[in-house]
Amino acid sequence: MAEPTNRPHATRPCSRRSHLASHAARAFALVGVCVAIGAAFCAETPEAKPIPSTPSPVYPKGREEMETLARSNPVGLLQVARAWHAERVVGYTCRFQKVERIGGRLHKPETMRMKFRKTPFSVYLKWVVEPRKGQEVIYVEGAYKSKAVVHPPGILGLIFRKVSIDPHGKLAMKHSRRPITMAGMGNMISLITGQCEQAQAKGHLTLTYEGIRHDGGRPSYVFKRVLPENRGYPCKTLIIFIDVEYLVCVRTDAYDWGGELISHYFYTDLAVNPGVTDSDFDPNNRAYAYRLF
Repeated sequence: MAEPTNRPHATRPCSRRSHLASHAARAFALVGVCVAIGAAFCAETPEAKPIPSTPSPVYPKGREEMETLARSNPVGLLQVARAWHAERVVGYTCRFQKVERIGGRLHKPETMRMKFRKTPFSVYLKWVVEPRKGQEVIYVEGAYKSKAVVHPPGILGLIFRKVSIDPHGKLAMKHSRRPITMAGMGNMISLITGQCEQAQAKGHLTLTYEGIRHDGGRPSYVFKRVLPENRGYPCKTLIIFIDVEYLVCVRTDAYDWGGELISHYFYTDLAVNPGVTDSDFDPNNRAYAYRLF
């Protein structure tokens, strides 16, 4: 989110408004979702259409067969999970937690409520823990002029109720490892599985099945991936959690070659295919704080 450049000061009211916008821009850079600030306070609202749900729990194979696959061919299980997610998961709601190291500094944990829809790609986030408790972000691919729509926390939210921001802005990417356009469990399992396939083809991959763990109150198949240094890989060690019931990637912990944590992403309180609609990704939703009334 590039900070505002010098603006003409024709009148004192405009100067004050520019001063407030400058402070808001710096605050939104800390959002951690992406961004270069711009001013936009309204956008078209898509027509509400319900997303059909699919039965749950879901299994492409029996659980015993899946665990056998996990032990004998870990990459094969990740490939099944990737395909299953792509074919059957159309949306979900969850609690999302993240910790990221950016610019050599490990940032404080962030906790959000999240709603996700695959088509059109849609994300709603609401921070539920300080220091940004109450902040909301909506992104819908192809809508809102391809911007993420932010309601900031605290007093800034009273002044700027709805601000549109570029999801790939340079300044904000200093505060987030990935833009909101790459959010979600589907992107995560696709990225991880693709990296494993490439590393395996080059003979670089060590991927071991670590058994079933019950983190977050749900059982997950756990894998440990280790990749060599100086080969262009994003991390040395990655711990991968695949939910036993839904076969979605619910957690990853990444470590660098010095053993330092790079990132931690964790999805809990998961509801798969709950039937989210356009209203869940609409800033005019009366359940959200974008509106004054």
